[in-house]
Amino acid sequence: MTQQPATLNHPEERQLTPVSLTDRGYPLVSVVMPAYNARPFIEESIASVLSQDYPSIELIVVDDGSSDGTTEAVARWGDRVKVIRQTNAGPAAARNRGIAQAQGEFLAFLDADDVWLPGKISLQVQYLQDHPEVGVVFGDFLHWHAQTDGSFLRPPTPPEPNPHCAIEPAQSGWIYTDLLLDSTICIITAMVRRSVVQTVGGMDEALATGEDYDFWLRVSRQFRVHRSHCPLACYRLHAGGTTKVPRREDNEYKVLLRALSAYGPVGPDHVAVPAGALRARLYKLCFNHGYFHFRKGDPRVAQSAFSKALHHAPLSPKAWVYWGLAVTRGRLPQHGPMT
Repeated sequence: MTQQPATLNHPEERQLTPVSLTDRGYPLVSVVMPAYNARPFIEESIASVLSQDYPSIELIVVDDGSSDGTTEAVARWGDRVKVIRQTNAGPAAARNRGIAQAQGEFLAFLDADDVWLPGKISLQVQYLQDHPEVGVVFGDFLHWHAQTDGSFLRPPTPPEPNPHCAIEPAQSGWIYTDLLLDSTICIITAMVRRSVVQTVGGMDEALATGEDYDFWLRVSRQFRVHRSHCPLACYRLHAGGTTKVPRREDNEYKVLLRALSAYGPVGPDHVAVPAGALRARLYKLCFNHGYFHFRKGDPRVAQSAFSKALHHAPLSPKAWVYWGLAVTRGRLPQHGPMT
């Protein structure tokens, strides 16, 4: 890693600390919130943004062709929220539309069914202001589970709220190779400099899912990224969530192969991913995609995914067994369309 001045060499000593920027003003933070049929949840999401203890926030809601009254739910916030409406084009297009309208020095993203924890914005602004060599700072999140009837209680809170959140040095810096092995950045916890987006471009609108993973891989080739231990958001788990819907394409696998083709397995810091670890990662993505479809989706998609898994791990007994089961199930009549 390129050497930096002494004050920048010790990420293990760094912390996210409460904002104290009165001497430098409060740089504008633009928050982009894509929303598609989010009426049951979006007001709670908006409230978590507008109640942040930071005075300079621009909230942009991009209504991605909703038909359930999402627009009317947002309207009650008046001019505190800027609303952009578009024909349904997916989350990548919605985020790009919001980014194009954003005026802030910093950008943050929140999906319309999730919420931020108090202090998220001020902690991250302070950190990026204090560490100009860092392009992105992100943190942990809490899972927000539905009740048995599908309803949600109040968002979970951290077990021990801490206004000083240490940076994780092992997962900070040039993290391209870390991202090859795990999609570690949850977009709802991240704050990114506007200049970073201007350098690498926006989200790939050809991807129905995985567009954020592709974005962070591109970012990590050119900018340092730091991770905090601090929980910054609550991620809502419900039946309509993206991760619960089977899709034909394994976009995370597709994005990873594309990154390897474009950049290879070596990071900007000249650190390479071990070949065995990379094979295991590729196998796992294929197998998990196949298993998801075997249980809840199309067995023919499952068969194809298990075949790809075997390409990366030809001696895997589990993949061979499930491949055979998927072949058998795929010969049965199939009913209903799939996304």
